[in-house]
Amino acid sequence: MRGFSMLRLMTVAGITFVGVASLPAPTSGAAERPVDTAALKRLAEQVEPGLQGDARRLAAYVDYFRHKLVSDIRLFAFSVTAEAEGSRGVRLAGYVEFPETRAAIGEYLSILGFEPVHNGLETLPAPELGDKRFGFIKSFNALSYAEPAEKEVVTDCLLGDHLFLLREEDGRLLVHGGDGYIGWVAAEDVHRVEEAAFAEYLAGPRVFLLKNQESPGPGGFEAPAGGRLKFVRDEGDDYIVQLPDGNAGRVAKSHGELRHPPEARIDVICDAAKELLNTPYLWGGKTKSGVDCSGLVQVSFASGGVSVPRDADEQCHMGQLTGTRWSRAAMRRGDTLYFINANGRVSHTGLYLGEDQFIHAVSPVVRINSFNPNDKNYDAARDASFAFARRLWE
Repeated sequence: MRGFSMLRLMTVAGITFVGVASLPAPTSGAAERPVDTAALKRLAEQVEPGLQGDARRLAAYVDYFRHKLVSDIRLFAFSVTAEAEGSRGVRLAGYVEFPETRAAIGEYLSILGFEPVHNGLETLPAPELGDKRFGFIKSFNALSYAEPAEKEVVTDCLLGDHLFLLREEDGRLLVHGGDGYIGWVAAEDVHRVEEAAFAEYLAGPRVFLLKNQESPGPGGFEAPAGGRLKFVRDEGDDYIVQLPDGNAGRVAKSHGELRHPPEARIDVICDAAKELLNTPYLWGGKTKSGVDCSGLVQVSFASGGVSVPRDADEQCHMGQLTGTRWSRAAMRRGDTLYFINANGRVSHTGLYLGEDQFIHAVSPVVRINSFNPNDKNYDAARDASFAFARRLWE
């Protein structure tokens, strides 16, 4: 990942700090991923140069950690409170998405001199969800909120939108929407499924609604423009689609567009990436003379006529969410992959080639690795640090 470091003033929760804009990405660790203590110490010194934390500033310390080490709270679940306990202790409560984040914030507070740190943070998805940790919006639309209480609207989820479920509370589900956004939706608006059914519904051609669907007749249903539904067959002037709950519906061809997976364009991108195999790793590079991870992805998509941002932490906002650390069944060749460092921040990207294989630029050269432990080219460090996948073309 390319990044930038610059000195700047920053005010968080009323406290002004001087620090760098981003921490250097640590090297990959083993599957258990110990935290990068040196980076956390630098972070702690930005808020308290003497590393003597003040319990009255706990909320500010947590907020600063979130700002610096959580890539984007719109895309990463992070709800953390810290309360003083005893003379120098701290109790953490709430939830985060990744174990790296959980471990890092505990170590960060320890470096600030708080002991003991009782780390009660839950990592998601919550085990109480069971196997049905996936879903689809089954109503016309469902507003997604920043909190379980219906206060601040984050986004709107449309009929057919896919969801990765994270936790449930008071009749609401914390989810990653299809665009990756984190938010709370009403459980009654979600058709929950297991992983196999989730991946099957997302596979193959889909019908994209171009206009609002208002069909009271047989097979009719109401759906908003922008909805995506699984294509079943062509029937006269209609497309027969599968609704999220398994029922069939009709979409007039004048109201929808049938789209197949763009295999030819995906071939162009994957072939362009493979042309850079064995190219030396060069920070900032984008040619056969040298290339970095986000440069490889950017150049590959440019070959297919698609412009993407330069850095991994910018690229990770683009496209539909198709994979998470805990589910890769819906991933498809051509999806972009994102990995986090030992402290939980996006630090690396690559391109999925299908069948567990992915290509990425790492030192010393661009290579193809695998997520499958049975493959000779298995990369345990990247398997452990994988965060999520995105799809730019549907």
